[in-house]
Amino acid sequence: MRVEVLPSVLSGRVAAPGSKSDAQRIVACALLARGKTVIRAFPDNDDCNAALQVAQDLGAVVTRTGDVVTVKGGFPQAFASGIRNPKNTIDCGESGLASRMFMAIASLFDEPITIKGHSTLLDRPFDDLLDALSGNGVRVESVDGCLPITVCGPLRGGTISLNASVSSQYLTGLLIAASRAAEPTTITVADLKSKPYVGLTVQILRRFGVDITHNDGFSEFHVQPKAITGVDITVPGDWSGAAFLLVAGALCAESGITVDNLDSESAQADRVILDVLKLAGVRVEIAESSVSVWESEIQAFEFDATDCPDLFPPLAVLAAFANGVCVIKGAGRLMHKESDRAKVIQQEFAKASVRIVVRDDEMKIYPSAIRRAEMLSHRDHRIAMAAAVMGLAGDHVTVKQAESVSKSFPGFFASLTALQARIQIVN
Repeated sequence: MRVEVLPSVLSGRVAAPGSKSDAQRIVACALLARGKTVIRAFPDNDDCNAALQVAQDLGAVVTRTGDVVTVKGGFPQAFASGIRNPKNTIDCGESGLASRMFMAIASLFDEPITIKGHSTLLDRPFDDLLDALSGNGVRVESVDGCLPITVCGPLRGGTISLNASVSSQYLTGLLIAASRAAEPTTITVADLKSKPYVGLTVQILRRFGVDITHNDGFSEFHVQPKAITGVDITVPGDWSGAAFLLVAGALCAESGITVDNLDSESAQADRVILDVLKLAGVRVEIAESSVSVWESEIQAFEFDATDCPDLFPPLAVLAAFANGVCVIKGAGRLMHKESDRAKVIQQEFAKASVRIVVRDDEMKIYPSAIRRAEMLSHRDHRIAMAAAVMGLAGDHVTVKQAESVSKSFPGFFASLTALQARIQIVN
């Protein structure tokens, strides 16, 4: 799909999509919980739909009416509760989080289960998670640590060591799986990145009644296995997707825009977009469940995005319109995303005359007058959204492979149109 985006003056009010980070974690916990979990405001995107399908393939009974999803789960080992036999193969689509969570959960079964994926997920590494699983007695089969990967448990619990320098999602999967292991589990973690995402996992596990504790540095976790129970829960708004809308408003909404369905107290890592907007001199007003922003002169800023790497694309757009050179730290976290994001941001922004230098874990953005450009998403949803915001605030931008937004925010272009953006979907 190709989308033409023209300079626009934004105004109006839209709602942020539901958080796929929350939704997928909730589905994984619901699979292992006794009884029924009701998930309200469930997002309709590729990653969340993949998580639902995997839960069903692993034995849960899933029903969906509109945006309300019901999951009847339970797990037979240690706490029998009637989960059905799993399929021998589960397909996680293009979701890194789903593949890493459900790989650990599949390791609870005492029969081989193969985890598959598609597109760029096939190039993303799993070595550290595989080392942690095999060190706990799980049989692992893979080629170079990439999907497809077959695991055969059961994961027994006890002591697990994990290197989390590549992704916190490995730890998320192990924590969820440990809630149904045969023994109490202690997980020692080295070089953890993206701690807020692990905090979100802990928060959701506790909502399901899991007995989980950790030290202040998030380097040691203790999980007591127990019969966790289903809950009635509503998926909150997604700060990762909302960040693009808020940056768009900061660049081209003279009369302001408002984004609803946002909790400023959320545990989501990307809530810190509010801090960066304020750092950059953007006028921001925060209400109970919404955020309003106005077009502002963007001040040059420096920010460490190591714990929130998904903010790099919208922050790079914001920086491209600043009044001086901006520095974003943590660029080393971008290699194993849906694309090699540091390289792709550098390459695609150059087409619009924005010079970016990546060196020693830092991304330096040198603002410039934006010129007309054709920008390729590289099938990365966040690159597609960044390119569109560039076009709204700069010059005419053509976004190629724009359908990639369906991974996390299928309604992205509709939301921009509702804010009076000048957008034409060509095909």
